Amino acid sequence: MIWIQATKTRLYRLIAEHIYLPKLKETNFIEAHDRSGYCLEWHTPNGTFYRACYLFAKNSPRLVIQFKEKKSKVFDNLLMYELDVDNLVARGMIRGVRSMRQIRKLQLLQYQGANDFMHDSYAALSQAHQNAATAM
Repeated sequence: MIWIQATKTRLYRLIAEHIYLPKLKETNFIEAHDRSGYCLEWHTPNGTFYRACYLFAKNSPRLVIQFKEKKSKVFDNLLMYELDVDNLVARGMIRGVRSMRQIRKLQLLQYQGANDFMHDSYAALSQAHQNAATAM
């Protein structure tokens, strides 16, 4: 079985390759209760709210970045990146991979599912975030 894993620092470094980030201590790290995804949230000085989530969907590790303007109640914009398996294994962000054969199998599954949309893990992560926000 293959799982994704992340720490705040590793996720920050991954996201920083795709979008500008504030300082690490100015971000909020969120982990789904079932560890199916990890998010980093932050605000820009102009009030834009960002949420970047790292998750495994449709046999592929993905980075999803959402953002909304200060006055908006819903996320208007969505950027999705399909991540390279070899890079994530080297970063220690995928666990359960014990051999090159498993990596190649994962890459094949990633290629086959490249045109599919996001899996339920993203919905579960969003729900976990909403539950955490209402609890505050």
